[in-house]
Amino acid sequence: MDLANFEPRQIAIIVSRGRCVIGLLCMFLPSLVARIVFGRSDPVIRAITRVLGIRDLALGVGALTALKEREQDPEWLSMGAACDGFDAIVFCASPGLPLRARLIGLGAGANAAYLMKLSRDFAAERDAAAAGG
Repeated sequence: MDLANFEPRQIAIIVSRGRCVIGLLCMFLPSLVARIVFGRSDPVIRAITRVLGIRDLALGVGALTALKEREQDPEWLSMGAACDGFDAIVFCASPGLPLRARLIGLGAGANAAYLMKLSRDFAAERDAAAAGG
């Protein structure tokens, strides 16, 4: 899939669908996700993984709805960006995490930056439409 041929709104939809998939995986396969991210799975990590899964599912569904309705899409994308940015800080700065968790943190940081850019672009688009309408 060549993302260069997609419009920004299509990319935002793809990213939001991915967030939903990650949320569902965290909720229903927490042991697998925990082993991938942390290299181990215990009851505490599985519980936290499930909690974070519902957060990602809610953010993903909210963003998808907002993107398709073209209402509040910058706000939903920026909420996802804020969560991803915080995840990046936690994964990269917490002592004792394996390298793979830090790499996931870097990915979360990159996603946060991109979602914030999309959010700002969509807000500017909305403002321009409101000023011209």
